[in-house]
Amino acid sequence: MLYWIDNIKYLRARKGLSQQGLADALGITRARYSKYEYGQAEPPLELVVKIARFYGVSIDVLLDDDISGYKGG
Repeated sequence: MLYWIDNIKYLRARKGLSQQGLADALGITRARYSKYEYGQAEPPLELVVKIARFYGVSIDVLLDDDISGYKGG
């Protein structure tokens, strides 16, 4: 999970979502989501899949690529 934290922060900001807004979309609490974004916990695989699908990116890109420079949708 090399780039995980940076990527989920970047994607959330790019969509203009608050942590609460994203947590609601994922069906989890804001406190739970916050732990993932701050590196205090690792999410279960099924949640990683859900986040990747929500943003329309592959899991490997979400976890292992620096996407802050991507220009795509």
